[in-house]
Parts: sequence; C-alpha cells; structure tokens
Amino acid sequence: MDWCGERAGDLYTAKQDQAPVAITASKVAEVVHVQVIAHGRFGFVCSRCAEPAELDVCAAFDHHFVGPGKLDAGDGDAATRFDADPDVSEHDGLRAELDELVIEYLLLELPSAPLCAEDCKGLCPTCGANRNESTCGCPAQPDTLSPWAQLAQFQVRQAPTARP
Repeated sequence: MDWCGERAGDLYTAKQDQAPVAITASKVAEVVHVQVIAHGRFGFVCSRCAEPAELDVCAAFDHHFVGPGKLDAGDGDAATRFDADPDVSEHDGLRAELDELVIEYLLLELPSAPLCAEDCKGLCPTCGANRNESTCGCPAQPDTLSPWAQLAQFQVRQAPTARP
C-alpha cells in the first residue's frame, strides 16, 4: 500500500493504494504541457502528543515534457534551452511518466513536524500525560527557558509629544 515507499521517511505512510490524480494535457509541436492535481492521504504520529493521525494533502502543479533528445541540447539561446528547468522533463515520443512527479509534489506538501490538530497541547514534560485528554495537575513549567521569556519584561515607552 505504501506507493510513496521510503521517500516519505519515517514520518509518513500512505493510507491509500493509489493517489487520485486529475490531468489536463496539451501539445504544441513536441512539447507536452500537463496540469496535474493529485490527492494523497498520509498517516503519521503527531509531533506534540505522539498520537496517530491522518492528513489529506493536495498538490497542484504544471510540468512540460519535451521530445527525445531536446532536454540535453546545448545549442540554442536561453529561451529555448530546457536542461536547467526543473519543471521540464523528456518524454519518449509515446508517453510521459508522471508517477515520480506526483509522488514528489505530494511529499513536498507534507509538513516537517505534523500535528494531529493545530491546537494540540502535546505531552506534559513532567509526567508525560497527553494534555489533550486530561489535565495532569503537574505544576506549570517556568517560562524562563524560552528564548522569548525576556520579551515579557519589555515595555514600550511613549515618545514625548512636541509642544507648539
């Protein structure tokens, strides 16, 4: 079931057999332009509370496929060279492979520290209780370790007003 394989790392697993994809394609000469919308559902462990959760992602992208041998062509001006453009690939004259592109763009939509919910309270640093499920009663941790703690003492002074 894990069609994205190991590329998602240890954080994510695919939760469906395939990623639904909608494709619109147009061709001018040997250049094929595709517009792709792909959907994927991924399972993960929340970065704050360590509970399993799932996430739906949608990736939309455009890509161009040029004819065989056109990608590496060193001749021509910058406007007609495709070798430096990451959104351009080569087709074989009959078909263009989209599988790897779809997987890559879906994986790019995934957060690096996934959360089960935006307001996830995480685990208590003292006893390890899930703060989303109950209040543990441990004393609050002092905020002195936070790099923002000094801002609590910051006071804004009003500029003196000029008298006429």
